[in-house]
Amino acid sequence: MPSRRAKTRDIRISAFIKAKPEKIYHALTSARELCVFWLDRAETDARNLGKFRMVWPTKDGEGCEASAVFVDLEPGRKVSWIFNPSSRRGGRVPALVNVFIEDRPRRVQATIQHAGFSAARSHDRVFEAFRSLWEDCLAKLKAHLEHGRVFKGEKLTLAAAEKAVRSRPARRR
Repeated sequence: MPSRRAKTRDIRISAFIKAKPEKIYHALTSARELCVFWLDRAETDARNLGKFRMVWPTKDGEGCEASAVFVDLEPGRKVSWIFNPSSRRGGRVPALVNVFIEDRPRRVQATIQHAGFSAARSHDRVFEAFRSLWEDCLAKLKAHLEHGRVFKGEKLTLAAAEKAVRSRPARRR
């Protein structure tokens, strides 16, 4: 019997961050904080059904813009938003993004879940672009909250962030 390939796939990336859950929540819902460590521009209305607009830096300097609505905010525990249809690249990007914040002994685990990407090979580039985007977000969030380091304009993985943090002096805001 031939194996059946899954129709969808999910992105789930976690990082342990030495920060209070409330600080992580604030960094992910405050336009000012998002612009310090990750985005070029942002607007947030951090309440359920509040608007969320973000502009990521791109290599060409144009920026990639998306708009969303916060749908499930639990201070210190969870941040969720749904991308507006115009931000979903013709339906290739699933709408719902969740960030779970779990308090653990001596550190906090932040997990980004973006579920429902098509498993079709024709969608591989979009899937990989968002996997890279969310890892970059967590790596920059970790460097910012743990060490006061900012790496805007640089693409980071979680492993590269650890090395970079150790070898580079902190930037002032």
